Amino acid sequence: MGSSNSILGDTSAADAYYDYIIVGAGAAGCVLANRLSEDPAVSVLLVEAGKSHLDELKSKIPMTFPQIFKTPQDWAYQTIPQRNVKDRSFFWPRGKILGGSTSLNAMMYHHCAPSDYDEWTADAPGWSYEAMRPYFRKAENYAGHELHTDVDLSHRGAGGLWQTRHAPRIDICNDCLQSCRNVGIPYNSDFNTPNGTLGCNHITSFLDPKGHRSSAATAYLSPILSSRSNLHIVTLTTTTRLIFSPLSAVPTVMGIEVARTPVPGKEPSSERWIINARREVILSSGSINTPQLLMLSGIGPKGDLDKVGIPLVKHIAAVGQNLYDHVVSGGISFRAAKPGTTLDYLANPANTLLPMAQWLLTGTGPLTHMVGSGAAFIRTDDPTLPLGSKASETAETTDETSGNNAPDIELIWMPLAFLDHGFKAAPPGTEVFTLTATLLRPKSSGSLTLTSADPFEKPRIDANYFADDNDMKVLIKGVRLCLRVARSQPLFSRLDLRSDNTDMNDVFWLGDADPDKVTDEELREWLLRNVETLYHPTSTARMGSSPETSVVGPTLRVHGVDNLRIVDASILPYQISGHTTAPVIALAERAADIIKGEYTGIAAARATKLFQ
Repeated sequence: MGSSNSILGDTSAADAYYDYIIVGAGAAGCVLANRLSEDPAVSVLLVEAGKSHLDELKSKIPMTFPQIFKTPQDWAYQTIPQRNVKDRSFFWPRGKILGGSTSLNAMMYHHCAPSDYDEWTADAPGWSYEAMRPYFRKAENYAGHELHTDVDLSHRGAGGLWQTRHAPRIDICNDCLQSCRNVGIPYNSDFNTPNGTLGCNHITSFLDPKGHRSSAATAYLSPILSSRSNLHIVTLTTTTRLIFSPLSAVPTVMGIEVARTPVPGKEPSSERWIINARREVILSSGSINTPQLLMLSGIGPKGDLDKVGIPLVKHIAAVGQNLYDHVVSGGISFRAAKPGTTLDYLANPANTLLPMAQWLLTGTGPLTHMVGSGAAFIRTDDPTLPLGSKASETAETTDETSGNNAPDIELIWMPLAFLDHGFKAAPPGTEVFTLTATLLRPKSSGSLTLTSADPFEKPRIDANYFADDNDMKVLIKGVRLCLRVARSQPLFSRLDLRSDNTDMNDVFWLGDADPDKVTDEELREWLLRNVETLYHPTSTARMGSSPETSVVGPTLRVHGVDNLRIVDASILPYQISGHTTAPVIALAERAADIIKGEYTGIAAARATKLFQ
C-alpha cells in the first residue's frame, strides 16, 4: 500500500473494496488521490495505465520532454485525416505515466482569462472565477524571481504542493518581449490575476527548486508514496470498463474491470480483475480516455454504441462530442543572425554532455530553460495592434472570446527550432528563433467515437479543425502579428531576414515574408501545411445542467448514473483561452472539497437521524 505497483505484481487490489477508485493519474487524478486520502478513515485506489514517473529522467529535465513523444510513456494518438487541412492526420501526444500529460508537456503555468470561468456559470452554477481563485492559490507554491519583483504575491499561492517559478532565459527572449511591447502589446506583470491575461511577458513554469519538472505526480504523489497506507497506486493497469450493480433501477457503478496494460508488440492479455468501490468511481483519464471508457461501459450516444455492438446502459448524447482543441500555426522559423543566439546547439547530443552534468549536479543550466519562454495574449479586434496589411484587406471576424478582457490569440516565443513536435532539428548550419500563433477560442469542434468494443483499440478522433472559416481568419491575423514582432527592435537585430526568399517550401519562407506584402491566401496555404495541435483537447464530457447537452452536472456527477463522477479536462464546458494544466489542477482541488463535503454531509445527516 502506498507504493506504485503493477496489478500483475500485486493483486491485493483485485476483488478488494475501496471507498474511492480514481481512474487515471493525470493532473486531476494525482490531486484527487492526495486530497481524498488526507482522511485516514477512507481508502483510495489510483489506477494508471502507464508506468511510474520516478525513473523517467527525460520527464524530470525541462528541456527534454519532446523526447518522450512516441515512446511507451505516450498514448501517441492520431486524428483521422482532417478534411479541411489537406487531409492531414495530426499527432496528439498524451501522457501515459504517473502525472499524465503534466509529465511530458511544456510546463507553462497559466490561469487563463477570469471570464472563461464566469462563462461556465450560465450552465454550470458555482464555477465562477471567484470560486476557482482560492484553488489556484491552494495548489501553488510560487517562488518569486529577482527579475519579476512586480508580481503581486497576494494573487499567488505560497503554501501549495505544486512548485512554480520563472525559468532562466537567454537574451533573445528578453528582446522578443521588448519587441512585443514595441508593436503595441501591453506588458502584463502577471498573467495569473483577476486583472486578466491580456498582454505580454515571460511565462511562469512549473519548476521545483532543484531545477526539476514539478508535475502533478512529483507534487501530489511523491511526498506521500510511503506514508499513506490508505492510498494504493497501481500502474501498468488499464481500466477496461465500469461495473454496474445488477440490482439497481438506476445505473449504479459499483466498481471497475481492469487488465494488464498491453506491452507494445504483444497481444493483450485476456485476464481481468474486478475492483469494487464503496462510495464512487471517479474518472480522471482526460479528454480522450474518459469518454472512451464511458462508451466502452455503455454510456454515450446510443447510435454510436449500436455501431460497435455495446449494450446501452445510459444514453448521453454529449459523450465524445464538443471536442475542442487549440490549433497552433506551427513554428514560424527565423534565422538567427549570429551563432550562439539560441539554444539549438542542444540538438547535438555531443553538446548536451556538459549541460547534463550541470543539471545533474546543480539543477541549473540550459536544460532548465523552457521551450516556450514567453507569451503574448491579444485580441484580434484590438484596433491598436498592427494586424492588417497592404496586401490584403483585413478579414472580418466574429468575436468568440469569453469576455471583453479575454484573448483569442496567443503568441509564444521559443529560443530554438520547434519543428514537427521537436522531431526535426534546425537546418544544418543555422540557428532558429521560433514564434507561433495559437487560436485560443475555436468555433470548430470535433468528436471522438469508438472503432470497436475492444478496450485496447484507440478511438476515432476527429478534431474537425477549421470547419468554421472564422478560425482561419483569426489565426491569419495572429501570424501576421508574429511577423511584425520579428521586424521590431530589438528582436529584429538578432535575426537574419531575407527578402529574396520566395520558396514557400523553405523552412524560413514565412519568417522571411514581409507582413505588408504576404497575402492572406499565401498565409492560409502555409497554415494548412504547417498547423499543429497545442496539446489541449477539452470538453468531451462537458459540464452543464441539462442531460441533453452535457455529461456531468455542477457537482461533476454523471447525469443519470449513480456513484460516477468525472474530474479532468473533458468536463470543461468550453475551450479556455490559454494553457489547461493549472485550470485542471485547480478544478481538481475544488472537486476534492466538493466530494469530501458531500460525504461529510451524508455522515452528519445519518448521525442526526440516529439520535433523533
